[in-house]
Amino acid sequence: MSSSGPARWRTVCLVSLGLFGGLGLAVSATGVLPGDTFLGGELAVNDTSVAGLMRWVNYGGRAQVLVPGTILLLWLSSVARRHWWLWCVALIGAPLAQNVVKFLVGRTRPDGASLGFPSGHATAAATFSAVLIYVASRERPSRWQRWGVVALAVCFMLAVGWARIVRHAHWPSDVLGGFLLGICCAAAAAWWETSRSDAGAPSRETR
Repeated sequence: MSSSGPARWRTVCLVSLGLFGGLGLAVSATGVLPGDTFLGGELAVNDTSVAGLMRWVNYGGRAQVLVPGTILLLWLSSVARRHWWLWCVALIGAPLAQNVVKFLVGRTRPDGASLGFPSGHATAAATFSAVLIYVASRERPSRWQRWGVVALAVCFMLAVGWARIVRHAHWPSDVLGGFLLGICCAAAAAWWETSRSDAGAPSRETR
């Protein structure tokens, strides 16, 4: 396999890190960003049934869903099991990192009750989604299967982020920051794993 894999994930990691850093600086300097109030209003829902559904979707960013999801991924995928500890580090490290960033940035949530940037739920959901996309790509599925996994992972991530906004738990920029941080952490792990896996590719091809 060529070095396109490591290069691709390196790019994803560094670009998402740069965007996250820039967004964090903007939030720290200005507080509520100009588009936060507008987007928050546009993404809000008045339908009680949708709001009730978002209450359950909200669990997608919690351990109650992500821990069983990770166990299932490790059970189903030999690629995930090969460096299982790496994905655990990413999935645990990303939420820990967002807690540190919350104190560094110091921007409160819409209700002003606690610190909000970046969203922990969005960070966790994005990390899991990016890991899932990476593992699926390394499993060599068909093109339709691969795109199906990508669509499912992206929809899961976006749904959790939307739920946090609908429930008035975060500003839209909190959710975006969580997405960027989670993708960065997962991409860093994928970059490391791909570099080492691809280094041994010629020997595997000779077997």
